[in-house]
Amino acid sequence: MTRTNDRYEYMHCLSAGGSGGNSVAVPMTRTRSTSISPGRLAAVLVPPLVIAALLYAGLFIKPSPSGQAVPTPPIERRDSFFGLDLPAPGVIWAAGSRGKIVRSDDGGKGWTVQSTPVAEHLQDLAAWDEHRAVTVGNQGVVLRTDDGGSHWTAVPVPRSEVANKLLRVIALQGGRAFAVGEMGALLASDDFGQCWRRLVAERDVGFNAVALAGDTLWVAGEAGTLMRSDDGGGTWRAVSVPVAASLTGVAFRDALHGVVVGLEGTLLSTDDGGARWHDHSMRGAGHLYDVAVDGEGWRAVGMRDVLLRGTPDGSRWVVERATGSSLAWHSKLVGRDGGWLYAGPGPSLVAQTAPDRAPRTGGGS
Repeated sequence: MTRTNDRYEYMHCLSAGGSGGNSVAVPMTRTRSTSISPGRLAAVLVPPLVIAALLYAGLFIKPSPSGQAVPTPPIERRDSFFGLDLPAPGVIWAAGSRGKIVRSDDGGKGWTVQSTPVAEHLQDLAAWDEHRAVTVGNQGVVLRTDDGGSHWTAVPVPRSEVANKLLRVIALQGGRAFAVGEMGALLASDDFGQCWRRLVAERDVGFNAVALAGDTLWVAGEAGTLMRSDDGGGTWRAVSVPVAASLTGVAFRDALHGVVVGLEGTLLSTDDGGARWHDHSMRGAGHLYDVAVDGEGWRAVGMRDVLLRGTPDGSRWVVERATGSSLAWHSKLVGRDGGWLYAGPGPSLVAQTAPDRAPRTGGGS
C-alpha cells in the first residue's frame, strides 16, 4: 500500500504459518517530503552576501577627504617650555619639551615653530641678539643659530660617561657663553657657541644656575653648592651658605646685591658681594626655580604658580601668583620693555605683567 505525501510503504512478507501461506503487510518506514520556503532561503543567502559586499567596499572603495584639516597651533597644551630669552624689543625665543623651539617677533601675539635636529628636552635658551642664540638640554645637547633660528645646528661639547643634562646657559657680550649641568658640568664658549671647553673637573654634583655680577661669575648647585670665579672662569672657590638645600637660581642687581633661590622655599640675599648670605627662606612657598630683579625689586618663581616679590634689598618677600593657574610651574622668568614672561606649561608662556623697567635675570648681558 502506498500513500502520497505522508505515506507508508509496506513490505510483503511471509506469514509465520508456512511457505505458501498468506502474506502480511509490514510497515517499514515513514517518510515526509520537504521543501524550502522563500524566507528561509533569504536567511541562508543574505549574510554571505553582506560579508562579501563589506569586503569589496574595504578593498576597492577609497573615501575621499572633504573640508580642510585643522592646523596645529604653534603652542600646544602638551608643550612645556623650560627656557626663554628676549634679545630685542618684541622678540621672544622659547625652548622646551621634545626639542621644540618657538619664536615671536611681535611680543607674543604670534608664534612660529622653528625646526631643530633633536627630540631631547631643551632646558634653557640664551641669545646674544635677535640673530644669534644657543640652547642646551638633555643628553648634552647644544644647538646654536646665527640666522634668527631658521637653522639650528648641533655642536659637540665635553661629555661625561655618567650623565650629561645641561640645565642653564647664559650669553654674554663678545660672544661668550657659559653652560652648567649634571656631573659638575661647567662649560664655556668664546665664539658664540661654536666651540666649548670644560672649566672644572667632573664631580658628582649638579650645577643648576650660572650668573654674572660685575666681573664675578656665580654658579649654584645641589646640596647648598655655591661657587664664584673672579677671573672669568679660570679659577673657582666655594662660598659658604646657611642652607643645605639645592640651589636653583642666582641673580645680582649690582656687584654687591644678589639673591639665591632653591628648593624648599630657599631664599638667600647678600649686600656685600657674596661674603655673607642672609637666610629669608619661606618653606611654605615650595620649590623655587629662578630669580630676577627690576626697578621695583626682586621676583622669584617656582612650583604651583608661586611668584615671590622681594624688596630691592632682598630682605622682605610676599607670596603672589604669577598667572592665576595653581597647577602651573615656572622654571624661568624674563622680562623687558613692559612685560614679564614665565617659562612653564605651554599656555602660560605668554602671561605678562608690566614692570617699570627692563629686569636683569641671572643670565646677565
